Amino acid sequence: MHDSHEHSDRGHDITVVAPNGAKLAESYHRHERVAEVLEKSVKEFGKRGDLDPGVPYLLVLGDSPLENGLTLEEAHVKAHDTLKIRSKKIPGDGDASGVL
Repeated sequence: MHDSHEHSDRGHDITVVAPNGAKLAESYHRHERVAEVLEKSVKEFGKRGDLDPGVPYLLVLGDSPLENGLTLEEAHVKAHDTLKIRSKKIPGDGDASGVL
């Protein structure tokens, strides 16, 4: 039994994985912005002690970083997908956050 298309993405979750491997189920809303999912997830993981909420992060689907301004649908995120939180400052990338 299916509801109207308006409700078709309700009741599904996406999994968000912290850098330490901790997992969080977030409700999937295709029109929600990537930045909103990231912010909620970082806040929740921060409360649980799974990451430092003061560090800048991004969401990654597979190997592709997601643009914060896109909706989940625009970023090709589907219900049941797994997104990983990664630090924006990746050691060894040759940039090292500009600090000498």
